[in-house]
Amino acid sequence: MVLLALLLITVAPRLQFKGPYLYNGDPVAYFSGAEALLQDGKYLIDGKTPIWPIGTSLSLLPFMKMSEVLGSPAESGAFWHGVFFIFMAVAFTYLLGKRLFNPATGIIAAIFLSLAESPFINSINSASDPGSLAMLLGAIYLMLLFLDTQSPRDLFLSFFMLGVAFVFRWNYVFFLPLFLVFLVGDRRIWAFHLYPSFWLLGFFGFLAGISPQLVTNYSHFGNPFQIGYGQLDYSEQFVFNIITYLKNIIRIVYRMMFTWDFFSPLLAMFGVLAILSLWKEKRRDVLWLFLPWIVLGSLSVIYFGVKPRLLMPIMPAMFLIGAEGIVRAFFALRKSLSIHHVSPKVIVVASVFMVMTLFSPMFVRTFLHAHGHFQDKVVMQKAFRTAGAIMPGNGAKIITQPYYAGQNPDWLRAGWDVWASKRYAGRKIRSFEFPETWENEKKNWVVVNRFWFEGSSVRFENSREMLNRFDSLCVARDLELKMTLDGEAEPLFLKKLNMLTYYPVDFLEYRPSFEIWGPRE
Repeated sequence: MVLLALLLITVAPRLQFKGPYLYNGDPVAYFSGAEALLQDGKYLIDGKTPIWPIGTSLSLLPFMKMSEVLGSPAESGAFWHGVFFIFMAVAFTYLLGKRLFNPATGIIAAIFLSLAESPFINSINSASDPGSLAMLLGAIYLMLLFLDTQSPRDLFLSFFMLGVAFVFRWNYVFFLPLFLVFLVGDRRIWAFHLYPSFWLLGFFGFLAGISPQLVTNYSHFGNPFQIGYGQLDYSEQFVFNIITYLKNIIRIVYRMMFTWDFFSPLLAMFGVLAILSLWKEKRRDVLWLFLPWIVLGSLSVIYFGVKPRLLMPIMPAMFLIGAEGIVRAFFALRKSLSIHHVSPKVIVVASVFMVMTLFSPMFVRTFLHAHGHFQDKVVMQKAFRTAGAIMPGNGAKIITQPYYAGQNPDWLRAGWDVWASKRYAGRKIRSFEFPETWENEKKNWVVVNRFWFEGSSVRFENSREMLNRFDSLCVARDLELKMTLDGEAEPLFLKKLNMLTYYPVDFLEYRPSFEIWGPRE
């Protein structure tokens, strides 16, 4: 019954964002890889060997086929793919909370994970994050289950799911030492002696989980251990930079203490209460599981930058600690009020109302951000489709903002050109950020989202520079405005509720306005 309620809480708010809309680069790449698997049985993206692991593309296949059977575009499967895996993550979060703490903690943490901004945004696209997160949580839950059941099946499946998590996202390899640290730190090394086949079953389980990637690597490179990222030649980038790492560590701590995907310190405050109580109770099982979980999950973030979605692997741990703090606060309140003979039912109703009052405004930002993100997908797709259709067949390309071109020095060096704009326009894309790629091409058209040029937008530091390049290009090549496509405004009710949060600004007033510019006729 609880899982059914969590399924409803997870799926219902996302239905308004359903549709055949792909976005950005990685999701489009995963979907293109799935299309290639369906058509040719080969994992290729844009005819090239992918840098991405195969997990997301493989798991997309049944959802794409299901969409086609139901008469919907195959791209609709991307939405259901994300919803399916985020619900798996939500369900495992509940089961972990129930096993480690109590059912109430599991339910509250699961709801937080379902409605938090980063899991929400990345579950309505064909992103790899929901799948890898679900596999990691499943692996942790099955490991805890194995310690009780001592079942070979649970042990094998635990390492199998950990391997599958790696096949969804490369950086999940950092979680390989998690079980070892936990078992040793919590003094459960008896598991190694009580079950001599621990290492053998764990090895074969992990090997089975990563086998699709090993086969893919061998088919592409003749070496099962060579991964696609080797094409980008990252050797010059992996240098030790203590200043950058320290800065990122501070940023991670800041997010964990003061925002934590809700832009509010409330959850962290309850988390501190739980940590102090767990320390006092000497809950080694929780501390030795959660501490390495958070540390190992932060390693790739420290190097690659503190992007919210990269913090998703450690969000369930933090939500569970915060939820446990809320439950403990409730029991403390009930104990205090029971002395004054307050009805238990009144205490429960009042506590639920207080928690909803404290955290409901936090979810408003999630829905506002999701609305803007979805509108950007919808209008972006229409703008680039329209531009590609009305452009003459003279080999002209489209110049656009970096946010929609998706180009960076690494991708340009590797020759990668996979992005939603190219998919929908059917034209090659150029970025304002790299004028050397288009300054000698005189027939190009331009597609821009006017919002990112407005002074009120602070999302991109170089927006003013991009605007200057756009204005200069329009004048130099005598471009005229061909069409404007606007997105829907955000719901007024949600915008008013957002004023109750700790984060009332940023780009919450977001409304896309795409412009198509071409040569004057």
